[in-house]
Amino acid sequence: MQSIIHYLVFPTVALFLTFAFLRFKGRRSIVWKIRGPPSPSALLGHEHLLRSRQHVGDLETEWYQQYGAVYRTKGCFGHDVLSVADPKALQYIFHSSGYRFPKTGDTDRINGAAMGRGLATVKGEIHQRQRKILGPAFTASQLRLFLTVFQASAMKLTEQINQRVEDGRVLNMLEWTSKAALDILGITSFRYEFNSLTGGQTELMAAVNNLFGESMMWPTTVELLYTALWRILPGWLLVPLEWIPSRATMRLSHFRNVATKVSRPVFEKQLREVENDIHPAEKDIVNVLAMSHLNDDARKKMDDAEIDSQLATFVLAGHDTTANTMAWLLYELSLHPEDQARIREEISQTKSKTSGALTSSDYDSMVWLNACIKEALRFHPLGHTLYRQPAQDDVLPLSEPITTSDGQVYSHIPIRKGQAILASIYTYNRLPSVWGEDADEWNPRRFLDGRDVKQTSLGVYANLLTFILCI
Repeated sequence: MQSIIHYLVFPTVALFLTFAFLRFKGRRSIVWKIRGPPSPSALLGHEHLLRSRQHVGDLETEWYQQYGAVYRTKGCFGHDVLSVADPKALQYIFHSSGYRFPKTGDTDRINGAAMGRGLATVKGEIHQRQRKILGPAFTASQLRLFLTVFQASAMKLTEQINQRVEDGRVLNMLEWTSKAALDILGITSFRYEFNSLTGGQTELMAAVNNLFGESMMWPTTVELLYTALWRILPGWLLVPLEWIPSRATMRLSHFRNVATKVSRPVFEKQLREVENDIHPAEKDIVNVLAMSHLNDDARKKMDDAEIDSQLATFVLAGHDTTANTMAWLLYELSLHPEDQARIREEISQTKSKTSGALTSSDYDSMVWLNACIKEALRFHPLGHTLYRQPAQDDVLPLSEPITTSDGQVYSHIPIRKGQAILASIYTYNRLPSVWGEDADEWNPRRFLDGRDVKQTSLGVYANLLTFILCI
């Protein structure tokens, strides 16, 4: 496969360079005047550097300190990438502009391989339709119904850990939080018992474990160039390349096939129950999907491909985010025993006030626990960068003006259709202007001390950009 890519990519490179030159002559923008780090490679730009680093965020932090919250980097083939962490610009891209900043073509290709035509990949009217159909499964009242599932899985996880640490054994906590997350997703999304915590490795667990690491980390030069073509070239030039899989698309497609294989029988069973009018009012994901599949109204209906895509989407999105957030939280608490002790005390005090299981209100009342969760989400965002591009010529508003290389000051940046934008969630989540001068330090107190920092309402939870709302 690599040899095939070699033979096809480099002729395409020549074609692209001609295309890029003609486009550049006709449509220069001010982006090329925005300051940024010098490019280490005319062919790869900064992409190999960013994709091969040992620690997430090191380069972004260095460049933010030198150039501010908006700067220019180079992508493959020398195209300009606008890196953005400015709160006002990010608010405009992800919220105010509606659907005017879709994902780039390479992002669509990767997401499509893993999740098909699911909620995280579709755009515009299709996204609106899917979001409206799935909305009832994600209301606060519906999520509260799953509290006992969360508690049961937490109890199983605790039991498994206790059995193994008595002899002083060191555990990989991400492995165990991954098992717990998969069990929770199985029940809440599919009404299916994976038994990952108490049983052996399942086919789905094997497919989802380290999925992005195996598919996308440490890419070769050829892989970087090949993938970048989908971000840069128009669709009609990519048609011949669609038939050539890459390491990433093969690994991600394998996951989607396994997810469909596991979830399809569960969905068909639920479909029969809905057809027989068994529990039609229930609003969990699989029941909502079954009701949609049987709906005659095209505005409320999903076809088989969309159904399979949703199930793969929720496994992937829910598993990775939950497992990694729990693991990072436990890691930070191990480094900060005083915070750990305070959480234990808060839980004990809350438990002493009730004779039964804790309710959702009890969890909401534990302010220190919630502050630590928010800080883990801020300090260790899972999707640290996201690519977007304007679907039309547009203007990005800024919360702080920038000075370009020719001395001009801009409070708004005019951008051309198709301009690659790299939104840095990592940098935004550590901006001193938003989070205070200790933004680079672990400090859950920032969510409780009433500090007066300049904020642009951006994140859907605690002003964090860790979550990009798609439901």
